Amino acid sequence: MNKPKIAIVGGGWAGLAAAVELCQHGHQVSLFESAPQLGGRARSVTWNNMTLDNGQHLMLGAYQQMLQCLTTLHADTDKLFKRLPYRMLMLDAQTGQTAFDLQLPTYPAPLHLLFGIFNTPSLSFKEKITLLIRFNQCLNSPIKDDLSVTDWLQSANLPLTYTKNCLEPVCLAALTTHPHQASAKAFQRVLQQTFSGPAHFTDLLIPTADLSQIYPNLAKQFILKNGGDIQTRSKVQQLHIENNRIQSIVVNDQTLTFDQVILATPASITHKLLDPIPLLQPLVKQINQLKYEPVTTLYLQFKQATPLPYPMLGIVNGLSEWVFERSISGNNDVLAVVISARGKHCQIPEAQLVETIYTELSTIIPNLSPLLTSKLITDKRATFQCHPNIDSLRPCTETMVSNLKLCGDYVYIEEKKQAGLPSTLEGALHSGVKCAQSIIRPTLI
Repeated sequence: MNKPKIAIVGGGWAGLAAAVELCQHGHQVSLFESAPQLGGRARSVTWNNMTLDNGQHLMLGAYQQMLQCLTTLHADTDKLFKRLPYRMLMLDAQTGQTAFDLQLPTYPAPLHLLFGIFNTPSLSFKEKITLLIRFNQCLNSPIKDDLSVTDWLQSANLPLTYTKNCLEPVCLAALTTHPHQASAKAFQRVLQQTFSGPAHFTDLLIPTADLSQIYPNLAKQFILKNGGDIQTRSKVQQLHIENNRIQSIVVNDQTLTFDQVILATPASITHKLLDPIPLLQPLVKQINQLKYEPVTTLYLQFKQATPLPYPMLGIVNGLSEWVFERSISGNNDVLAVVISARGKHCQIPEAQLVETIYTELSTIIPNLSPLLTSKLITDKRATFQCHPNIDSLRPCTETMVSNLKLCGDYVYIEEKKQAGLPSTLEGALHSGVKCAQSIIRPTLI
């Protein structure tokens, strides 16, 4: 019996994950990507003869879906990532002093967290005891009615130093949403995913290669090797629906037929493709309610190598939020500064922003080398805004059209009544795999 022909629209990480999963189980897959290259919003770019990413990313040992996907591709994760023990070293942009420093030793869980907190110089003994007790309550006490992260953390009565100088910056980075706007349920799942598992789940995985090499290129090789077809510069323009089924799709003005169609496009593109279809108007309205947040990455190239006290630093009381060494990926004279969500930086001219960030870095990095040049990359719709009760607005994989499914980091995957994963690479891969499995084993999903 021939397996169904499946079209996947979109060659980002979610679409690639769906294609790999389907090809692994012998399905006929054709993937269409409108851009010249695969990877979507997580791909490589070229600047000053260097290969960088269109946005700096950090992965965690808790990203089990990502690691499983890479295992499927026979990737050597020890070469793709530098695995570092968990450390949140937060420096003050105004004074250059340490605002908070939490290091977790390589002990089994939960001893790593216990010893890490007790060795934190930023807290008094009383605050350490309080943090141990109340952080455990935060991890394990279900949130009945969603609320903002700010309100949730205030009600938890955690030490203020830890809340302001560690948890709130981590929330902004993980959810790309300011804490006073962010979903406590979503942030709790991030914390549970990181701290409730084995000790190695807290490890920081810093890419040693550009993002295209880490997943898209390997996925492409796997798909082609296993009989799949990939067409870049191929824009899907229209979906033809009759009798509650997609009968054909139009790609670059050509009409093609498939048994199943997966839309792995960003929410805004999915909205445009579905808008002409009367049956799917409720879904279109649902997707249209999603709001988006930007992520800005500023690459700075210096006259000399620029080592940091730790390969990743957090920055408080400034415009900068996180700074990464690029030496791990071969660029010794480059730093990447990341700023998440809307903020004052969005209103500042680029030259002034570069000057301000260089001044902040000069405060926290002694004898910072002179700046040669910079590259600013802003993805204005990088992630959906992860506000309270966001999961009620996120579409599910299944649609009212029997042979049309959705995947992407904005798609909600219901699992044990947990909050959905935020808009991360882990969330995108998880959505793609689950979408494919709903075709492979429909009765089990």
